[in-house]
Amino acid sequence: MAKRDEDTKPILPGKGASDYERYLRTDELLALQKLPENLSHKDEMTFLVVHQSSELLMKGAAFELERAHEFLANSDFGNAARLIRRSISMIEPPIELLHILETITPCDYHVIRAGLGHGSGLDSPGFLALLHIGPRLGKVFRDQLDAVGITLVEIYRRHEQFFGLHDVAERLLDFDERMQIFRFHHLKLAERIIGGRVVGTMGTPVEVLQQRMESWLYKDLWDVRNQITAAANEPDASRKN
Repeated sequence: MAKRDEDTKPILPGKGASDYERYLRTDELLALQKLPENLSHKDEMTFLVVHQSSELLMKGAAFELERAHEFLANSDFGNAARLIRRSISMIEPPIELLHILETITPCDYHVIRAGLGHGSGLDSPGFLALLHIGPRLGKVFRDQLDAVGITLVEIYRRHEQFFGLHDVAERLLDFDERMQIFRFHHLKLAERIIGGRVVGTMGTPVEVLQQRMESWLYKDLWDVRNQITAAANEPDASRKN
């Protein structure tokens, strides 16, 4: 028994009872929430945990997209697509977590809201980081198209020949789609909890969230579908193909 205790004794620096706790610094992580006696409402624990978890996941997603940016700049399309795919997997849980917040009733939410000051989801560091890296990824992708001397339409028409660039294009579209889905569910959460024709905690009307639904990170990747369909619908399309 003494030998087993010695084998499992923590060797990493820190205060945790195990190396798992010390490596992840769970003592600090789990101390970031309010103590039960300091909660404005019992549902505030859910509110805190959901938002803090989302921030961690979006931070991880933005980190992977920064790595993807570097790979893409070096024409390593396989690793760029792999990391964009990973980042998307990290964005999907925050979308699902929004539905947990829907279980907080409007009246109870307003008790919690009183302690938020001017805090708003629009200030999310994680989401803002994703918005920041998004256009930069798009630019380096277009730089690669220019370097190869090919258009977006050709990438899709000759996708087997240019598989790497085509894969990156599709993963960027996946990322853009997830960002739009997040915005949509965030809008629906706001409408469900505080209403659709009110002012949010930042003094911003909820209608502004609706307006932001019309923004795309990579509009050209969406528009190229229109071009391909228009070309396919031309009377002599069959002869061109």
